[in-house]
Amino acid sequence: MGEKIKEIKNIKCEVKNCVYQSPENRCMAGEIEIGPRSATDVSETACITFELDKHANSY
Repeated sequence: MGEKIKEIKNIKCEVKNCVYQSPENRCMAGEIEIGPRSATDVSETACITFELDKHANSY
């Protein structure tokens, strides 16, 4: 998606190994995309914006 822009207000993210994750569990992507369009339940959704931070500690 590109470089970190600014925090998306009121978006909390617990994915520790994403390049957009801040130390305060905030999304710093600037914008996010959620999918897939065919989801019918919360368990079927995912953050498509996710990018693996190869330097993050694995949990």
